[in-house]
Amino acid sequence: MELRPYQKETVELILNNIQRGVKSQLINSPTGSGKTFISASVIKELNNQGKKVFFLVANEPLIKQTYDEFGKFNLNRSIIKAGKDKYYNEKSLNQIVMIQTYISRMDKITAKPDILYFDEADFYSKGKSVQKIKEKFPDLQIIGVTATPTDTKGYLLDNFDFYHEVVTVRQLQKEGYLSLDKNFIPLSPDLSDVRVMNTGEFNEDDLDVACNKSYIIDDIVKTYKAVDCGYKGIIFAININHAEKLTEAFNKAGIKTAVIHSKMKKFLRDYWLDALKNGRIQLLCNVGILTRGFNETDLIDCIFTRPTASLPLYIQSVGRMARTHEGKKFFRLFDYAGNIERFGLWSEPRIYTKNDDVKREISYKPIVCPNCFAVIYERNGNRCPECDFIIKEQQEKREREIQETQRAEKVIEIQNEYGASGVISRLEALLGHGGNTFYYTKLLPLKPEKLDIEMFNSEVLRLTNYCKKKGYKPYYILYKMKDKMNEICIS
Repeated sequence: MELRPYQKETVELILNNIQRGVKSQLINSPTGSGKTFISASVIKELNNQGKKVFFLVANEPLIKQTYDEFGKFNLNRSIIKAGKDKYYNEKSLNQIVMIQTYISRMDKITAKPDILYFDEADFYSKGKSVQKIKEKFPDLQIIGVTATPTDTKGYLLDNFDFYHEVVTVRQLQKEGYLSLDKNFIPLSPDLSDVRVMNTGEFNEDDLDVACNKSYIIDDIVKTYKAVDCGYKGIIFAININHAEKLTEAFNKAGIKTAVIHSKMKKFLRDYWLDALKNGRIQLLCNVGILTRGFNETDLIDCIFTRPTASLPLYIQSVGRMARTHEGKKFFRLFDYAGNIERFGLWSEPRIYTKNDDVKREISYKPIVCPNCFAVIYERNGNRCPECDFIIKEQQEKREREIQETQRAEKVIEIQNEYGASGVISRLEALLGHGGNTFYYTKLLPLKPEKLDIEMFNSEVLRLTNYCKKKGYKPYYILYKMKDKMNEICIS
């Protein structure tokens, strides 16, 4: 297989840096750029120079996958991994390393590297285990390759002396090496009460409170089903409970879906992965399993229901859908997590720096089609290019409908939480759908602790009847209830 021009340039650049003594270099190699081919070509030349390589991989499935890939390039290779001892050869020029195994056996393993090669530089580069290897072999030269050359906060990894971007995603798409991305934003969750941890990522418990609600899950299924074309895909969930609720809801809607997570037996995970591959299910809902090293190329739909503050996680996860396949021209990203609003399109160019957040080369203000929810960055005329919907005339109407739906669904949650039996339906009969949902959610915070919810509801209904009889606007109820609750609090 002949190197593409940008691959050949990158291989020569890495080898020249090694030759002139560059201690560590970071290579940004996007999904579809041929990272394995670039790495194998570099390693083959290093072996020809008599150099030995430790090739660190990010997770267990990648160990055997890398071993097989290196075999295709006739590379002399060995594995350092617990349970894979039959693949170990201390005299091999290339050791494919699971770092936890190596650290635990460091004193026993006699193999000594000249080059430390990270398969996922962002995953390993700052770890204590890597530091131990550096201390043991102070003359090591380091090559780090990744599609996400930043930490979780968006800063370029700062422990490298040299940085190079192999090629942009847009260029790969233009040349047909990656599928085009179609983006949809059916809804975005309210994350105003979600904390950000010291790691830069959202607090998972807070995310669960904000997103793992029945009306949100129902809306995810409803909006996805409206544009579903029967494509296979992956759902990214917050936690196991969230994944199971999503899976149940999709199955009830007639979309065959299964769930996989880290607490599941390996044979069962493999069963569902095979079911997705062979079409026995349409969607596979996962919790942190399919973010790296999963390359099932015929998948079309990425359903992102997990908000993340980590740009690497966003890029790695969506990238699972981007590889080309016979007859596949595009993939679809359904963002139910606000990630596109936070980071921009998966495919757009980014400028990474050590001293500042990621810079987006071009900032857009996307238009979202109110009919199919497609993200429209270049609009010709007044119609959506995806569904031919007339946008301008219906945009405000759709936004009003969304607001009213959210209010109604929020009241259902409130009713379940507070046990306000019957009051919602009675308010609806008196004030109409829009009035009851909005004003009841506004009224609930007024309730003093010492006032029973049924007494509170009785007062709301009394004022509502009076309001209806006199023809007053519903805001009258809120105004009067404020006065009434103040009296109760004072007394």
